[in-house]
Amino acid sequence: MKWWKRVIFSVISIILGYCSLDYLFYAFQLLANIRNQSGEYHAREDGVQQLLGAGLFFLWFVVIAFYFYLISKSSNQIDLIESDKKTGRERIKRKWFDKVLQIAFLLTGMLLRWGYLIFIYFPNS
Repeated sequence: MKWWKRVIFSVISIILGYCSLDYLFYAFQLLANIRNQSGEYHAREDGVQQLLGAGLFFLWFVVIAFYFYLISKSSNQIDLIESDKKTGRERIKRKWFDKVLQIAFLLTGMLLRWGYLIFIYFPNS
């Protein structure tokens, strides 16, 4: 992958990770029905919110899968064939560097958001 593509994907990964933490927290709130203060379950209101939370989780996984599909299409498509020195068999070494790098940036964005919430936002409120 060219360096400028890697920089663009890295910035997108950090922003996506930063925003994903709030998005997943909101989806979990809907799925767990946290907003129900009365303690009574109403299928019409609460069930729809729980289905919406499950749908938001599913949508997040679809977006992440599509994002990694774009990364794999943008990275080098050539796999290296190496021969093992001990056995003499040939094996295929796949290109995983770009995907692992973007996963690391995605987790870094999530950790930055978590650190902001824990150390800056919550102590001041």
